[in-house]
Amino acid sequence: MGSAPGRPFAAVPKADIHLHLEGTIDLETLLLMRRRRGDPIGETERRRLGALYTQRDFPQFLSNFRDLCTELRSPEDFALATERLAGRLAGDSVRHAEVMCSATIFARRGIPADEILDAAWGAACRAASGGGPRLRFLIDGVRQWGPAGLEEVVRVAQECRRYGVIGIGMGGDETAWPAAAFAPAYREARRLGLRTTAHAGEFDGPRSIWQALEVLEVDRIGHGTRSLEDPELVRVLARRRVPLECCPTSNLMTRVVSDWDRHPIGPLFHAGVLVTINSDDPALFGTSTLEEWEALVARVGLSTSEALAIGRATIEAAFLDDGDRRALLKEFDAATSALGGAQ
Repeated sequence: MGSAPGRPFAAVPKADIHLHLEGTIDLETLLLMRRRRGDPIGETERRRLGALYTQRDFPQFLSNFRDLCTELRSPEDFALATERLAGRLAGDSVRHAEVMCSATIFARRGIPADEILDAAWGAACRAASGGGPRLRFLIDGVRQWGPAGLEEVVRVAQECRRYGVIGIGMGGDETAWPAAAFAPAYREARRLGLRTTAHAGEFDGPRSIWQALEVLEVDRIGHGTRSLEDPELVRVLARRRVPLECCPTSNLMTRVVSDWDRHPIGPLFHAGVLVTINSDDPALFGTSTLEEWEALVARVGLSTSEALAIGRATIEAAFLDDGDRRALLKEFDAATSALGGAQ
């Protein structure tokens, strides 16, 4: 299958490893959820829901994300969200995606976490059996909820491994609790064989990234956008090859980065840091995995071969077993050889 005219990355096999399930739900899907359960959708309500997809800054994004989550009220909603996500990823030639799900938020609202993951996993398996992408899940914790909240995340992740759960993450306000408070939960996750990531250096500075590295000992860093503010941190990241889950459009939409010329993904790449390319909350930010790839060239100013190298690094950083990784890299290399390669 060839690429679409003017879109050379369209058919390139991809991975997306920083993706929030709730943030993939577009307005059309949200309205369908409401119709299915018989909720009225007047013009005022439509405008209110539509406003969730305009982000002024990071605090407004967090508020919109919370409001969107209140619209998810049954396991069937998560099945629909996963089905729609798989379809969009397939359209972008995404072969593997690691999807964060805030199941413990909804468990506190009366939707059992195992029912959420069962429904999402069922939709993921149906999509994969029809040629769609491989989806795996990470349970995402809320930092503001403190260490007990993350202990719950680890417990749920372990109990739901049969539903494609492979690890844990932690988002929210990076300044809410010191990283040391969460170190026992992360140690327990590693002991259980769960993979680990944490949002760090998105809104807070390099200190947050250092703590994720040295205190939480995560496998990957969510965002790491502010790494450049500390040259020693950049050197350590490059030497250790700890992947950064970069999401450029997200950073622009939340005003973590002021404009495309200032986005750090290019300088970090050139400094030898293992940067990856991902879509984060694509519905809320009006983007997609393919559009993130295209932005590397059109907006960040990288070359085609540099963008391909970042795409390849994303596969290398994925929580795949060795056999699946080799197979996907082989497919990637065969598809990209005509574009200049990425090795």
